[in-house]
Amino acid sequence: MVICIIALVVFSFLGIFSVRYRKMAKESFDCVFRMVTFRPCVSKLDERIKSKLTAKLMKRAPGLARFTYKYFKIISWAFTISFFASMIYSAYGIYNLIAFGTCTPGSPGQCAVNQVAYFFSCYEAQVVYAIIIIAVAIALYFGLKRYVKLELT
Repeated sequence: MVICIIALVVFSFLGIFSVRYRKMAKESFDCVFRMVTFRPCVSKLDERIKSKLTAKLMKRAPGLARFTYKYFKIISWAFTISFFASMIYSAYGIYNLIAFGTCTPGSPGQCAVNQVAYFFSCYEAQVVYAIIIIAVAIALYFGLKRYVKLELT
């Protein structure tokens, strides 16, 4: 059931761009909602993910596939903890970047974002940001357009 939390985030994001992942996003949302309300997950999404992962590993490394199948719950807990820890650490770095102008206030010379920022003048940085925003907007537009088109038909 722990893998459903990560699946919710990942499949929700992928579902924006691909219809294939929307059903899995709905299933993972149902699984997480039922888990939060202390009811068992009925979709068996975690079992399907476990089976698909093990089947793909079986082709290349049977020993690793056996280990993954046997300790899948522990591995999924490790991935969930590292996922949320990296999200929290990233949010902390973004907060420091916005509040203090550096991602490491104690030693600003170690922040990789600051070192990259020295290569851009203000105008060049604004152009790069504008290109990134336009690319994300176009991807979201086409992803949502495809979703709305499918819902209407």
